[in-house]
Amino acid sequence: MESTSDRSRIGLLLTLGLSVMLLGLAFCWLLARGYSAAKAYDSWIPTPAKVVSAWIETIPQPGSEPPRYEFQVRYAYHAGGAPQTGTRLKEIPGNTRQRGKVEKLENQFSVGNEVTCYVDPTVPGMAILIRPTKAPGYTLWFPGLFVVGGAGMCFSAIRRKRLP
Repeated sequence: MESTSDRSRIGLLLTLGLSVMLLGLAFCWLLARGYSAAKAYDSWIPTPAKVVSAWIETIPQPGSEPPRYEFQVRYAYHAGGAPQTGTRLKEIPGNTRQRGKVEKLENQFSVGNEVTCYVDPTVPGMAILIRPTKAPGYTLWFPGLFVVGGAGMCFSAIRRKRLP
């Protein structure tokens, strides 16, 4: 006969195992979604482009916060049978407090540079200069360990319940 403390221990182990498993599954789903979104850019067509203008925008912050910096770029390319102009650097625009990072981009994409942009095959007016990383797909194994660990905890709790 099971004592109350045994049942409490089994219940706690099941709850903890399911929680760990669900968190692992949630992170697996998020990483898989990120990988899938980045993989979609593989079908975008690499196209020669020329940087027309580039500058660093300083974004003042309230109070005594240091400013944030954002790299802005405009480039010209030819797609869909017509000249196009692009302004997107990456999939998701962003800014930083680290001016050095933005200056690196300014050097990489300085005015007059011949660069490669990636053009959406369905919308020739949509292009980016830097495709997103597929790193989320390569790190799926880590939250997968939590799924396996949580499942192991649940299995252990169920096994304890069945033991005499």
